Formats: sequence, structure tokens, C-alpha cells
Amino acid sequence: MFTGTIRVKICEAQWLRPTDCSKRHAFGKTEEQPLDPYVTIDVDDTHIAQSTTKQKTFNPVWNEYFEHQVENAKTLTLTVFHDAAIPPDEFVANVCIPFEDLLNREKDEADFWVNLEPKGRLHIRIDLKTSNEYGAKPREFKERQGFNRRRGAMRRRVHQVNDHKFMATFLRQPTFCSHCRDFIWGLGKQGYQCQVCACVVHKRCHLLVLTKCPGMQDETTQHQSTGFNVNIPHRFVVHNYKRFTFCDHCGSLLYGLIRQGLQCEVCSLNIHKRCQKNVANNCGINTKQMAEILTAIGVSPDKQTPRRSKLLSGSGGNGGQPEGSSENSNAGGDASGEDLSKMLEEKLQNNGKYGVSKSRKDVANFDAEFTREDPVLTPVSNEVLQSINQDEFRGFTIVNRDYNPSRFVAD
Repeated sequence: MFTGTIRVKICEAQWLRPTDCSKRHAFGKTEEQPLDPYVTIDVDDTHIAQSTTKQKTFNPVWNEYFEHQVENAKTLTLTVFHDAAIPPDEFVANVCIPFEDLLNREKDEADFWVNLEPKGRLHIRIDLKTSNEYGAKPREFKERQGFNRRRGAMRRRVHQVNDHKFMATFLRQPTFCSHCRDFIWGLGKQGYQCQVCACVVHKRCHLLVLTKCPGMQDETTQHQSTGFNVNIPHRFVVHNYKRFTFCDHCGSLLYGLIRQGLQCEVCSLNIHKRCQKNVANNCGINTKQMAEILTAIGVSPDKQTPRRSKLLSGSGGNGGQPEGSSENSNAGGDASGEDLSKMLEEKLQNNGKYGVSKSRKDVANFDAEFTREDPVLTPVSNEVLQSINQDEFRGFTIVNRDYNPSRFVAD
């Protein structure tokens, strides 16, 4: 945690693109429509500052400074929004930077590029000044907050679960949850919607989503080769619905008279045509039941280790190449096998007690208190022995040919 003064300079952003969620109701070539982006700065659950809006550009330049006093801060969040003509503003991309990474960096790395999720990158400069007021005593009497209890809180928080970026959303039409398939009730912001793949869930269900966000999958598969993964693709075909049917992904109604949407031939999943590329590969899997089983054994998707953000030092960044390119795919990767073998050899040479056992009777790797402790055998109770009918085992013998005590004798 960090306590002190943080000074942030928002320099510029590159390769910003609207998300699939914001383009799902648009017509024509939406990629050619520029954005009106601005950046919000949040520390943990507190909103700090907001930059100005740049008109009609994918590569905005700000060069704006913001300074704020923080206390026990853990995470710095930078979020890019599109200033929409009709609110709410549309989510574009964001990044979460732990203060631990900022404190452990080198002194000359105050100016760097950081990759945004799902697309784009941001050029920022962060200067930290630690405060010495650690021993300050808290106030004995707190002022009554009244109507100011929510002052400074984040108005639009992004909840990240399995690379999904959920935000509380006002649903203008009857909608069903894509996780539990139940109706989403309410009048205000009834549910949570992923700002990348547009899936809609209950507030109580967003922590139980198991599948990865398809909009982030291409980037995460390069860094996550192990772990729990579901990858069973659907087999969608165009289908004619004779009654009102709702999309099992975004939860809204399938409009039209004929050929309203797509249906999976295997699991009968119903979706819009526009939602096909954002549907996770979980054909035939009951995600609700699986989430309940994983929760019962103590495994929760939202407790997974978050992916670290890549801090690209220097004003040049990654050489002017977009994120996900071949030259940048190995940035921040793991060490090679040769480096690991050298580290292991140095470890064995520096401290011999972690070496390999020389013989079967060598107990140098075990704790001395464990090896010197006298063995305690658990005797069989007399009641069990008396209950056994000895006539059934009369004349029974067995010889273990694999047992050879002489092989344990030291040479």
C-alpha cells in the first residue's frame, strides 16, 4: 500500500477502438466513426480526476497533469470513455496498475506506455512522493456525513471477473440472465453487462461467470497455458422461431418474423446473429451448476490471480506496433529453460542441503526433529481381534515375493 502524493500526467493514447458492446446497435462501417475519448483516474474505490474530451479521434493527445493525496492505496485504475451524445458514456478500455509495481520500478521509468484492455495503449507519467505522516492519529470524533457520504466515490465502477468488464447497466427492455437464465427484475440499473462481449447477468451472478471473455481471449491465451479452461465450440445454424424468444447471451428479444437468430444444433442455445462472435465456447455445459459445485469446494472465478499490466518504459513504447503483434507477444514472458537450469545449479551449489538424496536411507533433506522421533504404532484393539472368526483363516498363508529386506541394507 502507498500513502503520499501521486502526480499523474496523461500524455496520449493510441489505437483506441469502440467495443463490440457499443457497436451492437449501430449500422454501417462503425470502425470509421471516431471517438470522443476522455480518461478517468481512480484509486481503489475513489474517483480522483477526469481529463478533458478530445473530439473525433482514435489517437488523442492530452498532456494534462493531476495531483492528489492518497492513503493506503493499492490500485490505480485508468479508464477511457467515449463522451456519448446521450448518456451514459460508453466504455472504451481500461487498465489497473498495482501500486506495488509502481513502487518497485526503477527511478528512470516514471514515463512509460501501458497496454489498455481490450485494445489500445496509453502514454502516462506517474511520480510518487511518499508521506511521512504514518504516525498521525485518527480523529476522535467524526463529522456527520449526511448527504456527502458518497462524495468522491466511483460513479461507474468496472467489475473485472475472468477478463469480463461488468458495469451496472439500465436495461430498457425485458432481459434474462445469461448465467442462470432467470429474468432480471428491477427498475433502475437492474443487471451487470460486460462492456466487451455484451453478456448480461444478475448482480448476484457476475462473480460466478466461469468462461473467459471472448473479446480478451486472444490476448490471455498467450500468457495462460495452464489452469481451468472450457473450450467446446457451438454449432450454430439459422433458425425460425414461432414464439417470442430471448437471446441467451445478451438477454434481449430476438426480433423479426423469420430467421430471427441462430440456434445451436447440440445444446439449443439461442442467440442474435450479432452475438455469435462473442459467445463463449461452452457448448453442452451447465455453467450455473458447475459454478455451484466449484463454489461448494471453495473455488471462485473472481479470486483468480489478476493479470499484471505491462509497463513499457520509454516514450517509444513497443516500437509503434499494435498490441498483440508477434514482436510484442513475448514481452514480459517467463524465463527460458536454460536460465532456470542455471538458477537451479547455483541454488544447489550455494546450499547443499537442498541436494538430491545419495541413497534410500539418506534423510538429510528431512527435519531432524522428524527423523529422531520414535515411531508410535497403533495397536489393534482386542475387541476387533476377538470378533474375527479364526476358523475362516485356518491354513491360509501368503508370501510377498517383492519384499526383500536385504535391499535396504547399506552397502
